[in-house]
Amino acid sequence: MKYRKLGNTDLDLSEITFGAWAAGGWMWGGNESNDAIAAIRASYDLGVNAIDTAPIYGQGASEEIVGKAIKDIPRDKIHILTKYGMRWMIQKATSLLKAKTTAVMILIFTNMPAKKAL
Repeated sequence: MKYRKLGNTDLDLSEITFGAWAAGGWMWGGNESNDAIAAIRASYDLGVNAIDTAPIYGQGASEEIVGKAIKDIPRDKIHILTKYGMRWMIQKATSLLKAKTTAVMILIFTNMPAKKAL
């Protein structure tokens, strides 16, 4: 696996990122959580150290699955890329904590009005 440094940080991310949208099952006809967890772990075993997820992927299901998949991987060995700014009408609370991690992740701001952009 090849890795690239993220900007001026000390983070080296794999050139291939595991996209966890389909793991959330939403819009894809469902999923089998154990298969998604196995796929994430297999990608890590092959050198992938970056996982893309978001609260909107399966209304939080993707983050929960990612959290289960990485629970035994040392936190400094994996990078979670998630998003902020997507909204949907649902009572279920979702947050970055679904991935069961206390470390700072790479946060991508999306759908932000130009006047409120950071």
